[in-house]
Amino acid sequence: MRPWITVCLLFVAACSDPDPEEPHETSTDPEIEAMFESAASDGFSGAALVTVDGERVLARGFGLANREAETENRTTTAFDVGSVMKELTATAIFLLDERGELALSDTLGDLLPDVPADKADITLLQIVQHAAGFDEYHDTEGDFEPMTREEARANILEQELLFEPGTDAAYSNSGYTLLADIIESVTGTSFTSFVHDELFEPAGMEHSGFYSEPLWESVDTAVGYGSDRFEDNDPATWPYTWALVGNGGLVATVEDLDRWVVALEGGEVLEPASFETMRDEYLERGALTIADEVVYAGAGAGDFGLGGVVVSIPGRDTRILIASNTYDAFDVEQLAEELILHVLDAE
Repeated sequence: MRPWITVCLLFVAACSDPDPEEPHETSTDPEIEAMFESAASDGFSGAALVTVDGERVLARGFGLANREAETENRTTTAFDVGSVMKELTATAIFLLDERGELALSDTLGDLLPDVPADKADITLLQIVQHAAGFDEYHDTEGDFEPMTREEARANILEQELLFEPGTDAAYSNSGYTLLADIIESVTGTSFTSFVHDELFEPAGMEHSGFYSEPLWESVDTAVGYGSDRFEDNDPATWPYTWALVGNGGLVATVEDLDRWVVALEGGEVLEPASFETMRDEYLERGALTIADEVVYAGAGAGDFGLGGVVVSIPGRDTRILIASNTYDAFDVEQLAEELILHVLDAE
């Protein structure tokens, strides 16, 4: 899962659509509309939802979700959004800390058996902050490598650390898979079930899930049109293995991603004190400051044309959600940066 480097710490037949009528909203910002029209003419295909100062100014799909079936992209189309998953995994850790089921200061030696001595004192907070020293990946064949939870744990714990924990930072998918492993160990439930029940449900995310779930029989998914292919390039059919659990594999609509941001920042997922801790220890560590406004931003994409960008400017009640199935062909992250500058009237 490829992070958005500039703000890296944030954070095939189509199925029938349960809500075929996409919201028909006229943009109140012609420049934003024009930016997306220009993007579409330059190769962007996907969906976008933009809210500025509490007012939704754009909610549209662009291009085709499935070219063979000629299915259009909508704001109700679900896209693989890659490393955006990490924010939810981090939130799960802060939620379990809030409930007293674990503590951010807990170490791997406290939580897992047979942890090597060089990793026994690594804390959960260090892993959340990409400061544990783990390598970027623990697979050898890519995102869909067959791998069990036990195999993933062994691969990660056998890694040679890149640096002494807590002394540096390096983006790590492996660390977030280990967090998912710990969430299962602590809760006694599967990671995907925990996310559905404890994160999706309070946020009202009814059209989001993971690869190969039955949900995709009733929710359209976007096929990826990128530089590489895996089977039919449709996340509805991809396997979800422990090469990816916790660090990617999230399939969501831009409508649901917007619900997620609103719920997280509005106290629907975490209590205010827990969100404040998450904000201080996680969100703001990767935040930008533009025109005196704090901007939370993150993105995720793989090698198959699918990806997403999530931007929130909480002080302005402003959000930018973009998902794409031509992520390789058009720079969605650059578009998001231009939109941030536009809504903040910054150069």
